[in-house]
Amino acid sequence: MTINNFDLIFEQWKADLKNRDRSAAAVYGNFEALFTSLRAAGATFDEAHKYLPNATKAHQPDPALARNTYKCLKTSPKLAGFSEKEFVDKWNKDIADKATNAFYDTFPRPKSKDEEDDERKVGGNKITAKEYRLMRNHIDQFKHVDLDSLPDPNQDIDSFSEEELLKLIRGNNE
Repeated sequence: MTINNFDLIFEQWKADLKNRDRSAAAVYGNFEALFTSLRAAGATFDEAHKYLPNATKAHQPDPALARNTYKCLKTSPKLAGFSEKEFVDKWNKDIADKATNAFYDTFPRPKSKDEEDDERKVGGNKITAKEYRLMRNHIDQFKHVDLDSLPDPNQDIDSFSEEELLKLIRGNNE
């Protein structure tokens, strides 16, 4: 089995992880370093995504460290009501969430064909087709003023009585 460049990048990151800061504040940056390296090496979304579970697992604390950390912190008010298992599960979930966020920040999700069509810009306002459809649906919910029925197009709106305005909004049908 040959080892490709992406495997080497992952193995190097995993080895460097032992010397990196693994505190909660540094977790996102650690994953970002891996995924940025993979992207710079030319990895696609799918190629890089297969490293996400392994990278998450590599960053999680070993059980002895988790147990000792829990024992040191279990009197903390922040851990009140947490069992050791709940504490470790939350710690691992936080690491997995930060890994996932770093991955999707570096490798945006590929768009489907429908989403690509919606991204096309339309009209002079340079809005997407989806935005235009939403805007039209919203506008069409309201009644329109019939400007052709105005006696004087230059007439100020304040000069109309309430009855005249309602008649313009409803149309001359009522």
